Amino acid sequence: MSRALLLASVLAARVAGAASSAPPSVEQGAAVPRLARELTDDLRALSAEAPVALHLSGGTPELRRAVGSVLAARLAAADLSPIVLEAPTPEAAEAAARAQGARTLARLTLDVEAGALRARGDLLGTWVNFWSGRSPTRPPRPAGALSASVDADPEVLALASVGGPPAPSTRPSGAREMRLLGATLARLESPVAALAAGDLDGDGRDELAALTEHAVSVFAADGRLLARRELEPLAPASVTTREPFGALAVLSGPPRLAAWSTRHAHGEVLTLDTARGVLKPVGVLDAAPLGPGGERGAFVPGQTAFQPELRLADGKPLTAPAPFTTASLVAPRLLFVHPDATGTLYARAGAAPLRLSSLGAGSALGDLDGDGEPELVTTSPLLRPSPDVLRVHALQGTDTTTHEPLWQGALPSGRALVVVTADLDGDDRREVVVGLWKPDGTSELFLLRQGAP
Repeated sequence: MSRALLLASVLAARVAGAASSAPPSVEQGAAVPRLARELTDDLRALSAEAPVALHLSGGTPELRRAVGSVLAARLAAADLSPIVLEAPTPEAAEAAARAQGARTLARLTLDVEAGALRARGDLLGTWVNFWSGRSPTRPPRPAGALSASVDADPEVLALASVGGPPAPSTRPSGAREMRLLGATLARLESPVAALAAGDLDGDGRDELAALTEHAVSVFAADGRLLARRELEPLAPASVTTREPFGALAVLSGPPRLAAWSTRHAHGEVLTLDTARGVLKPVGVLDAAPLGPGGERGAFVPGQTAFQPELRLADGKPLTAPAPFTTASLVAPRLLFVHPDATGTLYARAGAAPLRLSSLGAGSALGDLDGDGEPELVTTSPLLRPSPDVLRVHALQGTDTTTHEPLWQGALPSGRALVVVTADLDGDDRREVVVGLWKPDGTSELFLLRQGAP
């Protein structure tokens, strides 16, 4: 059974077994059950008459099946005798509903956009007046518009994402189809200073690590908090930064998490103990971790930037053209983003650098479409964009940001200052996680993954 189908079965079973008696808190965190609850309330408010036929369009088949199963279970608990229809179009669903004896029909179109799962459509009566003759007429009631929206979650993104391995592309670079769907993965009580991703528990899927001023947290692909380590016991730094800043990297062989906040005099190397749900310290850092191979650098004292001099995984030195705020090292490529919104891209260590423009501090490299070549993901170069925008560019031999992006889309409100790519489900296509600083002093980890075009 595929992961998406399994999710659909789990969601349906969750609601079918407890729709009539479970307290609201049971469904509080799941987007599909929350959407089903809103739609059920709307149908009852419109005096929908049983049996109620459901026709769903839009989205992927997996998303339609999940919403249909959960909504049908809730309608059954409300004594509305649901019938889930298969019809080629919403118009054809009306005749199909009459043929199956339904008295009302709900036609809904599903989509995932701007971090929300939405359902839009209408409700109509299907009862046929005997005196209508050969042309069926609709009764005046029930009738009404249906519209519901809930915050999407990782389960919804899994159901809405493209299934199966990516097909080889014969189109030229820059013409590939790409569409990213987003949902909130997790929330933090303070601004996120750095993000990193890597397989910390050896299950073949990445975990996501988030650093704040005084703590580091590790999350699973579904947003569950796996472990948290407070950094307060570490000695404070003699010179700190005005805003939260630091370095975070998942080191390979064996997997370890290296974390250093500029609020403290040094960092720590940690291992994840999933059985106990803790991050165990196994070493002290005297250099800022910059990449998975052990690349390391140093902070500019008092500034949210790294010094241009760094050491690569093999111990060789490299000097970037200027201090940088962001480093994304995906062998053999090295990307550095500078405070003036320019970037330096090396095809490999020792190669001539390529100068990029219009990059946001939230920038990263990652293979989003599984073709073996990384893409460039970057946010807006503006200081306070409203809203911030995420762009995906193909890497080319020139400044890729001067060409039309493969995809771009608005992000939820907040400042998008950190970005990382991660393979959260082990399918060799990386997802994007954006760290958003919210106006109330908290932060949000916003997950984007490929969706059906």
